[in-house]
Amino acid sequence: MKRLRLRERAIKLVGMERRRARSSAVVLALAMLLGTAAAEDEAPARVVRYENDALTVKLAKVPVSDVLAELGRVSGAEIRGQANARDVSAEFEAVPLSDALHRLLGDQNFALVYGDGGKLKAVKLLGGPQNQPAAPTATANVARPVVPTPTPTGDPGMVVRLFASQSPVPVSGRLAQALGVETATFQQLMDTGMHHEDAGIRAEAVRAGLQGIERDANLRTAVLNTVNAIDDAQLGDMVRGMAGERAEEFMMHVATQSRASELRIKASSVLQQIRNAGRAGGYDSS
Repeated sequence: MKRLRLRERAIKLVGMERRRARSSAVVLALAMLLGTAAAEDEAPARVVRYENDALTVKLAKVPVSDVLAELGRVSGAEIRGQANARDVSAEFEAVPLSDALHRLLGDQNFALVYGDGGKLKAVKLLGGPQNQPAAPTATANVARPVVPTPTPTGDPGMVVRLFASQSPVPVSGRLAQALGVETATFQQLMDTGMHHEDAGIRAEAVRAGLQGIERDANLRTAVLNTVNAIDDAQLGDMVRGMAGERAEEFMMHVATQSRASELRIKASSVLQQIRNAGRAGGYDSS
């Protein structure tokens, strides 16, 4: 009888140990699952892909400087200048590079430098509008409205933002071959007109941009309202900052190729400011 009780007691002890082992295994498995889920939640999303001059990103509170560094790595382009300190959260796919950078950089201005065959050579960060703080995060997948009649502000950055809000325009011939596209944004045309290594391509880019402005009466009015509200010296500084040593050439194309007399007059005045600044101190094309 005593032996039977001892045996039953031993069986109970073994059962308890097995239940404890199973419970510990379950607790350990749950802890591992919860730990993995927490790690996945905490890990910031970071996808930066550059193909055919378009950008695909998936970002969650990533410093914009890190995003630009990754863009430079995947595109082979040089990143010049310093980005404003901000974190970006955005998700979009195959957005033209100039539009994508406007979303990511907020109010900070920039210029894209292309080489032969439309290959991206550099991204030049130019700084944002004066006295305007950068937005805390980038906004993705939100269509920017066309600005037909902007309120004059005297802010040179308004010119860049105005063109960034417009739809692409058709391009053809050598310009289309150089860019590898059939339509181009005004930002692409501006960058190509300032930075492409082929002088003929630069001239074609400016001509295409002017034709796009002159085809749309509302856009033409908006451009004139915007540039006329800005001091010639300020516009000259902006163009020199974007185009460097080619600033005079760029404004010469605008002044001679534009069919709108008001735009020709404004471009001629800005061209004179650029020439005066060039004689006084030269250009900073870095």
